[in-house]
Amino acid sequence: MTAIATARAQERDLGDIYLRALAGLLVGYAFLGKGFAYFGIPPLFVGEMLFLGGLVMLLRSGCLLATCTAFPNLVLLILAGWVVTRTVPFLGIHGVDAIRDSVVVLYGAFAFVVCSLVIEKPGRLADALRFLGTFSLAFGASGGLLYVLSTTSLFSVITWPDGALPIMSIRSGEVASHLAGAALYGLLLRRRAGVAWTVLLLLGIGAVSAQSRGGMLAIIVPVAIAAVISGRLARLTRIVVVLGLLFSTSLALQLEFEFGRVDERTGGAEARVVSAEQFLTNALSILDDQGPAELSGPKQWRLMWWGKIQDYTLHGPYFWTGKGFGIGLAEDDGFVVWEGEGQTTVRSPHNANITMLARAGVPGLTLWIFLMLSWFAMMLRSMLEARRRGEEEWANAFLYIGCYLLGILVDSSFDVALEGPMLGIWFWCLFGLGVGASLVYRAAGSETAARR
Repeated sequence: MTAIATARAQERDLGDIYLRALAGLLVGYAFLGKGFAYFGIPPLFVGEMLFLGGLVMLLRSGCLLATCTAFPNLVLLILAGWVVTRTVPFLGIHGVDAIRDSVVVLYGAFAFVVCSLVIEKPGRLADALRFLGTFSLAFGASGGLLYVLSTTSLFSVITWPDGALPIMSIRSGEVASHLAGAALYGLLLRRRAGVAWTVLLLLGIGAVSAQSRGGMLAIIVPVAIAAVISGRLARLTRIVVVLGLLFSTSLALQLEFEFGRVDERTGGAEARVVSAEQFLTNALSILDDQGPAELSGPKQWRLMWWGKIQDYTLHGPYFWTGKGFGIGLAEDDGFVVWEGEGQTTVRSPHNANITMLARAGVPGLTLWIFLMLSWFAMMLRSMLEARRRGEEEWANAFLYIGCYLLGILVDSSFDVALEGPMLGIWFWCLFGLGVGASLVYRAAGSETAARR
């Protein structure tokens, strides 16, 4: 009996160790971005190593069947099966590119891993939330500064030993998603956010929003929704009023900050300006097609490409199947843009939903939309149940997880986000954490009712 108990304790410890390693992976992706993603021995980079290790943990946990009792996980399983059927036929033609494209959904295995480990040991849920809280505090204070540093041409000389990629290479959308998470934490779970931390967070939000329309929306949308649902709109309004006054003053005085920047699409160096005027221009360009060329050009490029994809899927021969995973969509569709000198062409149409439509057809997009709706419905139901019971901390935790994932989802509608590990793995870990938290909360509620 003692040997069995010791073996079980060791097994549980392995799960804890894995989750700590996974937390380290997420931190690395957030603070170093693409530079961290290439840490490892090709073709097994750090993300792939944790992916394979996670599959082992999933089987060892003994909770695989329990995770499949959650409806969103069942939908994810069906979607993953469809993606596999649209990937396998192209492995012999496109090789590793087929696998690379399919991870937009197949990284969803991390959702099953996180969910199963939380179910196996419910105490891990509290550990996960503590990790997210600590991370949000750290990133909220430093994310904006790191973004400015990482995009300067001076900082780009710090590379991996082979010199191919900077050690730190974080994109505006990635930074915006995590700054949104930090803002959500400060709004929902932190009883009192310090003035210094709040100022640093707002400066970071301003810097990213002035450079990226998608990043701006990835912050505004989830934070605004969380403020309304949580009843803390008045608290957010006070901050917005102060920001409005500072914005008006900056605009009147024409204050600006200029820094050298590496263009995220071309890899070339350019000078960029952070100012109230640039922030306003970015905001207006979301609705106005007649903005500056550097803003309206990429927008028109995306819209034209998305329109062509809709033509050959919704109204064309690829309605049921899509073009599959592996083919270079930009080349095949005639919208080639180079990622940088000596690099490959852009492969994604900068929208995860359109990517699903183009590669998996209408069935794939339908399953994708159904998956997102079912997951958010689960978070909403759990949050409302917690409120009904008067458990405000639980309710805010569900709202925090849900809106954090929403921020990444919004960014993925304007950028290549879920197609890579930097945000893709974050997305699916939050997905699995939300499902696991709901199952644990439901089980705790059932036990409480039974004791009564």
